Amino acid sequence: MALTIQERLKDLRVERGLTLKQLAEHTHLPKSALGSYEADDFKDISHYALIKLAKFYGVTADYLLGLSETKNHPNADLADLCLSDELIDLLTNGRIDTVLFCELATRRDFVKLLADIEIYVNGIAARQIQNLNAWVDVARAANLL
Repeated sequence: MALTIQERLKDLRVERGLTLKQLAEHTHLPKSALGSYEADDFKDISHYALIKLAKFYGVTADYLLGLSETKNHPNADLADLCLSDELIDLLTNGRIDTVLFCELATRRDFVKLLADIEIYVNGIAARQIQNLNAWVDVARAANLL
């Protein structure tokens, strides 16, 4: 379940170990306003305060508003990620559960799994090359080449 703006604001403040008073001093926003943004009966936040808090916390306004779950890399360029068109299609067309995929990919042992898969795939490729070389040797021995 996605966090509300109130929960996101409070979590970000608590993660940094700040009181409302300290946050007010850093952002120059009124402590009472900051407290109301985190309250259950939250009504509205000004554009100015939203931008100020997003910049202070180093997140996007979209993250604060709950429109994005990406907190630390909001504008990552697909080209920098070296994703193929096929992978982007796979991730965006709903054929796989992207939440599950992200959970799996962020596990500590995922890199080891990829290394094991690479060894396995490379082993298959090496065996195929050996098989082809064996066929060439047979063909040479039979004077077919």
